Amino acid sequence: MKVFEMDRMTLRAVLLAVLWGFCCVCGADCLAQDAGKITQSRVDSAAVHFWDNVELSDSTLYALPEGVSAEESFSAMEEKVAGFFALLGSSSDSVAIQAVSELMDRALEATVTVRGTVAGSAYGSPDPYGFFLSAAEKYFYSVQSPYYNEEMLLPFLDHKIAREDIAEIEKSREKFLVAQIKRNMVGSMAEDFAFELGDGKSASLYKVLGGLSERQSLMIVFFSADCRDCKDGIARLKYSPAVSKKISEDELKVLAVCVEGRLKDVLSMIPDTWFKASDDGCIIINSIYSIRHQPSVYILDREGVIQLKDADVSSAIDYLINW
Repeated sequence: MKVFEMDRMTLRAVLLAVLWGFCCVCGADCLAQDAGKITQSRVDSAAVHFWDNVELSDSTLYALPEGVSAEESFSAMEEKVAGFFALLGSSSDSVAIQAVSELMDRALEATVTVRGTVAGSAYGSPDPYGFFLSAAEKYFYSVQSPYYNEEMLLPFLDHKIAREDIAEIEKSREKFLVAQIKRNMVGSMAEDFAFELGDGKSASLYKVLGGLSERQSLMIVFFSADCRDCKDGIARLKYSPAVSKKISEDELKVLAVCVEGRLKDVLSMIPDTWFKASDDGCIIINSIYSIRHQPSVYILDREGVIQLKDADVSSAIDYLINW
């Protein structure tokens, strides 16, 4: 099976299975508990102790079943990683960072041990440290992943950046990713940018924010004029009851920004109640905002603080429904 074909219900099932299994191993009476009543302390404890009995240098754990490709199946280690990453998403922030730090410390020790072995096994010599670093980027940085969470990738990247046993040039990719993730991240003040409105007038993000009422937030939709997914996504937002309700109740304004192509070619598909703008490609050229899929949706509060970053249309609608 392909890694990212997992839907949210499957992801929830994986997390609950991991928690249940951990509790059973520890002798706790988890069968009598409703999943929704599992305390935060149990989740945190499960995350911290998840790898206690796993030998990270065991090459057999990294091997795929014979005759099966990575597109079709997991290795045993990747199955464990999926369970661990699900736990991290429910752990408290400080515990998640602690769990990642302890895992990467052990993974580095395992890699050193493997490299010090004269002969590898029949499965080859694994690189535990590299495996977990790559897995974290694959699961947390890919917008197709059900685990997508850029900020959860940071402690993995920070661990490598803090290493003193490797040259700075070997940390270049990690430093670049950290800079990208921390730019316009949730909770930070959105960076201003200039654009031209559909009527030819010049404006800026901060100017639009300055015109909002105290009750209003701003949804920014970055899109390309010749992108079919963008047209479908804008149509979904246009006819979404959640979006329409927030606009009609004067709680939301929408700024549609064409980052590629000609805005005039798609003006008719954008609702008249939205701000229609073109930035002449500056946002993508200067990497001001992370736009890793299109349309890309950001939601800002009245003060310009980012509440939702680089979300797909479904996630944006879910956010508004639960607002």
